[in-house]
Amino acid sequence: MISARELIDSSPISRLQVRVIVLCALVSMAEGYDIISISLAVLPITDDWGISGGESGLLFSGGLIGMAVGSITLGPVGDRYGRRPLLIGSLVVITVGVALSAVAGDVTQLVLLRILTGLGMGGIIPSLPIIVSEYSPARKRSTLIALFAIGIPAGGVLGGAVGTLLMSSFGWRAAFVFGAVITAVTVGVAYLGIPESPDYLEARGTEAARKELAALIEAMNLPGTPGGAGTRDVIEVAPPGTAGSAALRSWALAATCVAFCLVNSAYFFGNTWTPKLLKLAGLSNNEGIGGGLLFSLGGAFGMLLLAVLTLRFASMRVTAAFVLAGALLFAVMASVSSRLGPTLVGAALLGLCLSAAYAGLYVMVPILFRPDARVSALGIAAGLGRIGSIATPLGVGVLVDRSWAVDSIFLVFVVPTLAAAVVITCASVRNARESTAAPEPGGVAARGASVR
Repeated sequence: MISARELIDSSPISRLQVRVIVLCALVSMAEGYDIISISLAVLPITDDWGISGGESGLLFSGGLIGMAVGSITLGPVGDRYGRRPLLIGSLVVITVGVALSAVAGDVTQLVLLRILTGLGMGGIIPSLPIIVSEYSPARKRSTLIALFAIGIPAGGVLGGAVGTLLMSSFGWRAAFVFGAVITAVTVGVAYLGIPESPDYLEARGTEAARKELAALIEAMNLPGTPGGAGTRDVIEVAPPGTAGSAALRSWALAATCVAFCLVNSAYFFGNTWTPKLLKLAGLSNNEGIGGGLLFSLGGAFGMLLLAVLTLRFASMRVTAAFVLAGALLFAVMASVSSRLGPTLVGAALLGLCLSAAYAGLYVMVPILFRPDARVSALGIAAGLGRIGSIATPLGVGVLVDRSWAVDSIFLVFVVPTLAAAVVITCASVRNARESTAAPEPGGVAARGASVR
């Protein structure tokens, strides 16, 4: 008998696996645009409605509040009922929320609709990267998650460019119409092209899961897989009732939650506030928006660099290095924020480092947790981690209203990025030590995990 995970880990990547990972990346592109759309639209909304810095912060935080609630409450759904139903249902919620945002009549309505959209994103956050990780061989998991994550900043860049063009001709509401259309397309993409994950089916331990898993393995056409019903005779699944036991290590969950909170604080500050802060520093609307788009463009290269580096180096240590570099770049941005050329370069490099660090957080979860707890662990960590990303826009809005200098605001974020680098490094060291001394459930010796 051989487990499906062992068979996937020992085989080359099949066409079906490549298709699933590519389609997940396309879905993440739509997610990337939905995240950045409010930061692009807030400048024309400010001109249209005359909103304050605090109200801008509410618009930014509305979606993040929804993400926090959605991640925590919907994460367990992915472990209980499947990654695929959670993914498709979440995309439907996002489509509705973004479509209604286009017809919002005031700030209150738009904030509530951003919360609704965030609830859907909260379901995407734990399900999508786990699907990618569970379709990936353990030896290439970190790299493939990083490559998949390129879709988020790429969607911000490509979608943001289209959204900006549409806003210039039709106003800020067009940005949300565009977002609703592309997200609706991803509903069909997910329904038709993304099957349930093999690790989830293997962990279910039911006869129905066994049959579905056998059919999935046959569809992958992995080397050494017998055809027909014989596949079901060599695929081992967990017996009923074993899922969930000791699946979450308390220290690992605590470290993951803290790391998410700190990195989210820095990432969402850069991703949402860069355009407006650059304008406050003396640049024009278009130059500020350009800085925001370059942040996303740098993020795409950051994901690619993360993918390359994790082929040779331990992924958690690479992630910590990117976080540390982000701290240094916040200090650089504080000194150059009023000069166009250096600011645009700094924004691109900051996006590179913080986006790579953000993607690296998702790589941590398959390393630290077992398949039957991964979506729950990621949902809890991402949800609680949203505390940082929720507080950040509101806090920065207050600082803006109190006339804080732009350079001082950038300097504030040196602190959480440095702290995040320390937390991730400590978690990496402890996980490696425990795995070497006495492998335990959820550690790197557990089925499907990897020190990479």
